[in-house]
Amino acid sequence: MATSALVDVRDVVDWLVHNEERISQLYRAAAKVCCHDRLFSSFLIQLAEDEKSHAEFMSRAWESLCTVEDRPTLDIVLDEETRRKVEGLFERFQRSLVRAKVSRKDVVEYMARAESSELNPVFLYIADEYRKTGREGERMAGEIQGHLLRIQNFIENLPKDERPSVDVCSLPSAGELRFLVVDDHGPVRRLMASLLSRRGMVDTAEASEEGLERLREHFHNGVVSDIQMSGMDGFEFYKRAVEYDGSLKGRFLFCSGDIDSETEALLRRGDLPFLKKPFGLHDFYGAIEKILSSPARVDEAGN
Repeated sequence: MATSALVDVRDVVDWLVHNEERISQLYRAAAKVCCHDRLFSSFLIQLAEDEKSHAEFMSRAWESLCTVEDRPTLDIVLDEETRRKVEGLFERFQRSLVRAKVSRKDVVEYMARAESSELNPVFLYIADEYRKTGREGERMAGEIQGHLLRIQNFIENLPKDERPSVDVCSLPSAGELRFLVVDDHGPVRRLMASLLSRRGMVDTAEASEEGLERLREHFHNGVVSDIQMSGMDGFEFYKRAVEYDGSLKGRFLFCSGDIDSETEALLRRGDLPFLKKPFGLHDFYGAIEKILSSPARVDEAGN
């Protein structure tokens, strides 16, 4: 038996949870320091919430993985040098926040280094193992991927002189994205699926009832739906979907050629993204990217 096999993977999980909680606290502290920059402060608060969720997720993931027959193992050792390197980074980040002045560039640099540290690949390994166990694992992997996209999009929009030395766009993903297209018009359904296949896996359905079945089978990072369909229309489909899984709120994009003033008012009142056919590819991809990088939302019932 190889001596490099990790005897107690729980030790790694506990270390991951501790550090996810710590980086959450650091992001929250950085948000206070940068409170004069409202957009940046809000961004950091969202990252803090993400990391808190990741810590909870890691604990649940490991508890679930411990019940499967083929319990995953890590053929690595969490050596003291790695611990010191990651924890030292967080300690330097914390010290920088108590200085008289800390710039946005400084915070962004620490953020990029934290997200690309040795913590990341081990975390993603366990997340990927959990993703394979079913829909809940897929959902959590989707939220992690959204976290990475938010960071990448934020940094891409920074002036060049404020970007970090670490290329966060090269960070590994938390798993392949998955989309659902629901439209009763075959050619349009196939076109949407073809466009989305450039970003990940795509499931399709020609009716809302079938769409609900697909949503129960897998978690989807984005759902593109028509509104006027035979049987259950797009609004009822959305309502039933978020009743089943509140995290699907905010993941819908409605695409329809029958959007009159009354329908548009309903969409805007519900804060539901939409595109009126015909629409440009730039607008379509832009709407999808916005959905993928938006924070997770829940329905009014708190599901």
